[in-house]
Amino acid sequence: MEQFLPIIVIALISFFVNRASEQKKRTTNREKSGGGPNHRPVQPRQQERPMPSPTKTAEQEKPEPDITEKPRSLKEAAEILLSQMQPQIEEKKAVVENKIDELQKEAEVYKKRAHDLQRKVEAVKEKKEEKAADPHLEPFFQQNDIIKGIIMTEVLGPPRSKRRYGQR
Repeated sequence: MEQFLPIIVIALISFFVNRASEQKKRTTNREKSGGGPNHRPVQPRQQERPMPSPTKTAEQEKPEPDITEKPRSLKEAAEILLSQMQPQIEEKKAVVENKIDELQKEAEVYKKRAHDLQRKVEAVKEKKEEKAADPHLEPFFQQNDIIKGIIMTEVLGPPRSKRRYGQR
């Protein structure tokens, strides 16, 4: 324990010295910026803007039941609720019908694309069958011919010692 005492004392002294030097630097920086030791930079205030109220969509809106008169029976309660909900039901129905129309148009476009692609595939198959039936259109060189040509250039060409090594 006695061994660590000088180390702790040195650490504390260095901490306080560094702290004092940092405070001196801060005060000189403040004086250079034009203010005194109590000077703080003033930030311009932003104008307060009223926050826009979140708008409710048709799905989030829930109608409040009109409780002016109490229904006498369950059937009357159902009629009242139905009459209140009718505009929203019609609105949702129109949205769904529009979506169905859009999806049907997209389906027609995709069917046309699929039909066009199928025609192209059939045309390619026909061309491939025509080429297979015509033996005159075979490639002039075959894989073995190319390999034989490379070997013949090595055999018939000048010896390796006569050629440059780094030639590309």
